[in-house]
Amino acid sequence: MGKMDDILREYGTDAAIISCPSDTLYLTGYDNPDCTIAAAGDELVYFTDQRYIEEARAAIDQDIDVRNGGMSDVCAHLNDCKVKAVAFDADKTTYSDYLALQKALCAKLVPVRGLLTEAREIKSSEELRKIANAQEITDAAFAEILPLVREGITEFELAAKLEYAMMSKGAKLAFDSIVAFGAHGSSPHAHRSDARLKKGDFVTMDFGARVDGYCSDMTRTVALGEVSDMQRNAYARVLAANIECVGAVRPGAICSDIDALARKILAQDGLDRYFVHSLGHGVGIDIHEEPTLSRRCGKPLAVGNVVTVEPGVYVEGMFGIRIEDMVVVSDGGCIDLTRSDKNLITL
Repeated sequence: MGKMDDILREYGTDAAIISCPSDTLYLTGYDNPDCTIAAAGDELVYFTDQRYIEEARAAIDQDIDVRNGGMSDVCAHLNDCKVKAVAFDADKTTYSDYLALQKALCAKLVPVRGLLTEAREIKSSEELRKIANAQEITDAAFAEILPLVREGITEFELAAKLEYAMMSKGAKLAFDSIVAFGAHGSSPHAHRSDARLKKGDFVTMDFGARVDGYCSDMTRTVALGEVSDMQRNAYARVLAANIECVGAVRPGAICSDIDALARKILAQDGLDRYFVHSLGHGVGIDIHEEPTLSRRCGKPLAVGNVVTVEPGVYVEGMFGIRIEDMVVVSDGGCIDLTRSDKNLITL
């Protein structure tokens, strides 16, 4: 836990209260929404209630003390440690909880946004293994669902079958899957409906699995029957943007530059005005993490980052197209974890 000690020094504190479930999973490997970690120097004490004690002690490394208790016990422990400054998550702590901490702690409270955000950007080999396993299930679910994409099926039905395909392989869902037909696909985050699939529709499917607490994320757009020349040409341009931007992901590449490359490629056919979101985002325990491939992110990519590359074109009232791969930044380039075919599939 030397890294935790370094993080505390960076924020000018000697302790922290960590209750965000994603952060507690990162520190312990155990997924429990009802726990709090008290970090004092390089010592971590994990507090949870009696419902989770047995499982937590079996799952968490013996170097971390697992105790029965709640926030009052966390504060009592930190007071016993005689800490002087305690960092807390400013984004996750309610005002009433802040007042309770202020009353219970004999230490200065230091609000911090994203205490572990930067540490979580670089994935370990074990984290990468879990993410790759999640993506393997996602790819398998896509292959399984293709024969079920047929005229008359509803978005609800196809989404349910897609999610069952992932869960039947031992995964949880990384997020609520997006399944959109035809004109409905022009909304990038369309909510599934009872719309029925018709010949000539694009089918946009954005979905991901969660394995051992880690997520995958991919999007594929397929066609039912023949599509128009406009649809086919737009798909070809989105595919070109995806391929070139995946090729641009490497250590030291600036996130905003890769986003700009996608817009430049789409602009060749005047399609950049239909690209309404950022090119990509980090993936890990959360489906959206740092860094982001966006206009606003001037960070250089680093080995161990996991990001999505997902250019899209959304023409209101007509169709939507998105092609999303998830890649790992590696020495000299990147590794594309997404194996599913991204050439236009016509069913």
